[in-house]
Amino acid sequence: MSLRILLLLVTLFALSPAARAAANAQPITPLLQSVAGGESQVFSVRFTDAAGRPAAGETVSFANDACGAFPNGLFLINVTADANGVASTTFTARPQGIVCWLTVSAGVSVTYNVLTYIPSSVYLNATTNPAEVRPGEPFSVSAAAMQGVYRLFNVDIAARIVPGTASASITPGSGNTGQSGMVGFTVNPDGCTGDYAVELQWRNLTQRLAIHASTTPWQDMWWSGPAENGWGMSIVQHGDTLFSVIYAYDAAGHPTWFVMPGGAWNAEKTVYSGNLYLPRGSPYAAYDTSKFVVGASVGHAALTFTDSKHVALDYTINGIDGHKLIERQPFGPQDTASGLTVGDMWWGGDAQNGWGIAVLQQFRTLFSVWFTYDPDGSPTWFVMPQGFWSDAQTYEGRIYRAAGSPWLGHDYNAAALRLTDAGSFKMRFTADNASFEYLIDGKAGSLPFRRQPF
Repeated sequence: MSLRILLLLVTLFALSPAARAAANAQPITPLLQSVAGGESQVFSVRFTDAAGRPAAGETVSFANDACGAFPNGLFLINVTADANGVASTTFTARPQGIVCWLTVSAGVSVTYNVLTYIPSSVYLNATTNPAEVRPGEPFSVSAAAMQGVYRLFNVDIAARIVPGTASASITPGSGNTGQSGMVGFTVNPDGCTGDYAVELQWRNLTQRLAIHASTTPWQDMWWSGPAENGWGMSIVQHGDTLFSVIYAYDAAGHPTWFVMPGGAWNAEKTVYSGNLYLPRGSPYAAYDTSKFVVGASVGHAALTFTDSKHVALDYTINGIDGHKLIERQPFGPQDTASGLTVGDMWWGGDAQNGWGIAVLQQFRTLFSVWFTYDPDGSPTWFVMPQGFWSDAQTYEGRIYRAAGSPWLGHDYNAAALRLTDAGSFKMRFTADNASFEYLIDGKAGSLPFRRQPF
């Protein structure tokens, strides 16, 4: 038997009176505590009798398993509860870096979990959510002060931004780790695409979390805001190449799409432009890649990135010019949950060339658009604007068919938008491969797909 356990058993036996009036014990000091070696912490517990009255004058025993001392220099001490039934004493930790227990008893007991730590052994640990941050998009930082694998409870951590080629603001400026051992901060980046750092400080310890420029700063779902709700544009980015799809409506209000599978940047890298296409193919339920026809370009588009949140879309399609101001569409609530990063352009491979699913991700929420073909081979699309993770690799939800206002050469009318619940979908992801299962109009189908290289 170890010395710590033996001392604890002897202490509890020595300090256990035959009878106590206290029937209930309520911790005032939080149950999880961290105390640095050589430093002190007051522990307080309120005792009441069976009728809920303060157990005033009660003899209360404080004991620890050889990890610190009370004011009498020992591992145990008796104190008397005050008129409110509160018993308090000071605990001074030994500099040994262990987790121990501090028990307060008077017939009933409260046990504290106490980390006695060595300040010189503490380090700061922090993570961002999402893992890849983008300019202009808020993200969260979770920070902890650690000794080994243990978090320090009830300690203060401060944070500030160290500007670089970009910058941000952070709130709050400091926070307490409380009973979770973590402090949450919210970072609001500026519109630049450069680097900066989040500097964390605990006591005299300072540590920096480097925030690097996103490798996909423009990847997202973009729209013209609520005033033009119903149409949008997905941008998926691989390196300097943008794969963009406009989801709109034809003259009859039926869903159609225009694809810009690539393009080129201007010298300043502020404008990306390329040709637009309106392909034809075969129905999604019986896809035949031999019937896929890209066709000649129907026009071109230019994306002018005014800042990280706003883009000017200028286009000419079938001789009709247009200009739209678009912005990132918010759809994913900020959270701290971790999960797969699956935002990308997905397709069925060469054997299924011609259709795809743009999967956009904000935190753990996916907004997906399946661009495919209707029975007569015309482009059409289905939207999956939300869903849930049914397990670590499976995302599922409802799939909708859209109809709306004619888009080319017309003033867009958001009131014309009609969404019809067409069925359900389920996407099962691995690292670079996945399966897409759907039930549309009562007919089930399954398609293997993977990340599309471009």
